[in-house]
Amino acid sequence: MKVLVVDDDRTTRVLLTRTLKTWGYDVVAVENGMEALERVRAEKLRVVLTDWEMPGMAGPELCTRLRALGGEYVYIMLLTSHGTSSHIVEGLEAGADDFVAKPFDPPVLRARLTVAARHLALQDELAHKNNELAQANSELARIATTDPLLQIGNRRSFEDVIVHAHQTARRTGLAYGVLLADIDHFKRFNDRHGHAFGDQVLRRVAQTAVNALGTSGQLFRYGGEELIAVAPEQTLRSIAVLGERVRGAVEAQRVELLTGGFTSVTISVGVALFDPHDAISAQVVIEYADASLYQAKKLGRNRVVCWPFDDARPPRTSQF
Repeated sequence: MKVLVVDDDRTTRVLLTRTLKTWGYDVVAVENGMEALERVRAEKLRVVLTDWEMPGMAGPELCTRLRALGGEYVYIMLLTSHGTSSHIVEGLEAGADDFVAKPFDPPVLRARLTVAARHLALQDELAHKNNELAQANSELARIATTDPLLQIGNRRSFEDVIVHAHQTARRTGLAYGVLLADIDHFKRFNDRHGHAFGDQVLRRVAQTAVNALGTSGQLFRYGGEELIAVAPEQTLRSIAVLGERVRGAVEAQRVELLTGGFTSVTISVGVALFDPHDAISAQVVIEYADASLYQAKKLGRNRVVCWPFDDARPPRTSQF
């Protein structure tokens, strides 16, 4: 363990340094608070033994400034001839962990350094446990919001994202778009080639759509073979172009059959744009996209249809 000794008196610094080294400690000795701060920052020192009375920056102020650094915990001991309760309170409130009477008694100092080492070990163990807990919570959150088959967001995470997109659009006045895609004749893949092949098709389409969207939008599994994307800051033209880019990318793919050979896959895409000036909910925007998807299927599949269109089904009025 490395100990930082801070004292403006050279004799005390030398005596402390020699004593600590005989006990096996690595010692860094400085003569003022500013230098102590720099050494702690640069070398990540964990134990500081500092004098109370020093010119420029006294021990309690050094304690306060060390605590303000953040990062790994630093154990601070104040070396002082002040033994009154008021001084003890002042030192503790400034951030000191312990006090060593001056002139120091070697056995007492050695015992207090042992306490410091034990305290830091507990601090490190606690930090490690907290880090493990944070990682576990993060992984649980990822699992709870990710579709296990496609490794994209699930219905739950989609609902969070579209609510946020809707609120952002109202605040900024910038429209967002929704793409609702469905794999054409998906049941035939399952019936002819089995559900394992159907899963392979779903994964290929999802990955292709993610790549086609790029940074323009986020893709989610909406249910079954339906995928839905939210794309912020769009116009009706740009969201239509984005939908066509996704459709075309999927059509260009060839999926290998389990029995040999390849097959093509197509999707139908319904597109809707939320105009921030419209007094509609996020659910209605989804219903516009759903109506557009229905129209794309009706017109022969493997196409993109944008809301509004002439013979669209009227959307429901349920709220998101």
